[in-house]
Amino acid sequence: MPKPLVSIIVPTYNRIHLIGETLDSIIAQTYTNWECLVVDDGSTDNTDEVLQGYIQKDPRFKYFHRPDIHKPGGNGARNYGFLQSKGEYVNWFDSDDLMHCEKLEKQVKALHGSIYNFAVCQTLVFEGQKDNILGLRHEKIFSKNPLEDFMMHKIKFLTQAPFFRKSFIEKYDLSFDEELKASQEWEFFCRILFYSPRYKVDETPLVLLRKHSDRISSGKARSNVRNWNYYLARKKIYNFLSNQGYDFSHVNLYFTRFFVLSFKWRLRHKDLDGAHSIFNEWISNLLNRKQKIKIIFAIYLYIHFGRGYNLISNELEKYVE
Repeated sequence: MPKPLVSIIVPTYNRIHLIGETLDSIIAQTYTNWECLVVDDGSTDNTDEVLQGYIQKDPRFKYFHRPDIHKPGGNGARNYGFLQSKGEYVNWFDSDDLMHCEKLEKQVKALHGSIYNFAVCQTLVFEGQKDNILGLRHEKIFSKNPLEDFMMHKIKFLTQAPFFRKSFIEKYDLSFDEELKASQEWEFFCRILFYSPRYKVDETPLVLLRKHSDRISSGKARSNVRNWNYYLARKKIYNFLSNQGYDFSHVNLYFTRFFVLSFKWRLRHKDLDGAHSIFNEWISNLLNRKQKIKIIFAIYLYIHFGRGYNLISNELEKYVE
């Protein structure tokens, strides 16, 4: 079998205490024709020194700093890394997770000579040491209706597991949405699955996903940002699919429920601008004139007197059941 070049793209930010283990897992790959493009998103630790050491030992490593033409964040770093990549295949990966030593070999073999645009493997979650396995990240990574089930979280996979033909990504001009600060993987893979609902599946766990505290947003400000970006990601996918003439009959309830719950969340947390935006774009379309007047009055009561939220919740209850 030919040995095409594989581009592994790793965004990083202040991961000096973890990235070495990630890079070592890449060096340990049984498939050796790869390049690893590490894209620094503005680290303030000694990432530069660590990467220079890897480059000197192994020229397959390449190190970049995300240019200002890409927005700060992992998405901008991923997109820039893709533009610099030279491989026939592409695997985005994170700088705190680990590859099974046969990941590249198995996934190159899965795609070579096949009709598939990408392959997906299973993922194990570990905490602390890599031998401390907590279990599968999600039991299902494939179904008969992958786009719909992925949207509704019945199947799940993250950035590290899929392995792509670069030509497929280029054909549809696919990239990570640099405006999103959360749920960007969900949004990206929904678009992927729209264009290519069939993919090669390997139930072998070839990714070790590290569980640690900074994967979980904490604090009111971070929670607000996270939840708003969850909403933005669904809005973007809804609009994208609408423009493609997609039949929403099987997922309409999911989107309706999500938008209603998002509206209630923004209102309850006194994000009035966000609540107003969601109400005008989505909620008002669900209601008749009488319901709109009732809810607008209840919103006024809630904003000015702290009363009326139960009325709003009860009026919208049927849309979230």
